[in-house]
Amino acid sequence: METYILDDSDDMWSHFAKLIGDVSWPAGKYLANEMLGGRLSDWERVIVLMDHDHLVGFCAVVQEDIVKNTGYSPFIAFVFVSEQYRGKGLSQTLVKLAESQIKQTGFHKAYIVTKHVGLYEKVGYQQIDTSVDQMGRKMRILAKQL
Repeated sequence: METYILDDSDDMWSHFAKLIGDVSWPAGKYLANEMLGGRLSDWERVIVLMDHDHLVGFCAVVQEDIVKNTGYSPFIAFVFVSEQYRGKGLSQTLVKLAESQIKQTGFHKAYIVTKHVGLYEKVGYQQIDTSVDQMGRKMRILAKQL
C-alpha cells in the first residue's frame, strides 16, 4: 500500500481529485471540487492510500469542516475507506497520518466533526461540542491534544 501526502502543487493533485470525486460517498465529490477549484490553503493537505491502481481511502487536513465558524481548527475531514478495504483499521491509519501532518504544521490539537459514535474515540478523541452542519444536521465535534 502506498501513501500520498498531497498539496495543490503536487503533480498528481488532479489525478487524485478525480479518483476521490468518483467514490460512492457524496463528500468525495465535494472534496474533489474543493481540490480542483483551488480552495485549499497552503497548509491544508489531502492524504491518499493506494493499492496499486485502486483507491483505498483518503482524508484531508482542513482549516474548516462542514460546520462553519466554530472557532476550532484544524480539522481532520473527509475520512473515507473504499468498501472492499473496510474493517482493517485503515480509517485509524488515515487519522494518524493526518495527525502527523497537523503536528508538522505546528498545531497541537486536532478536531473531527462526525455523527459516528465510538470510531474516533478509539484513537483518543473526545466530544467537546455540538454544532449544526451546512445541511442542518446536528454533528458532534471531537478534539484530541497531539
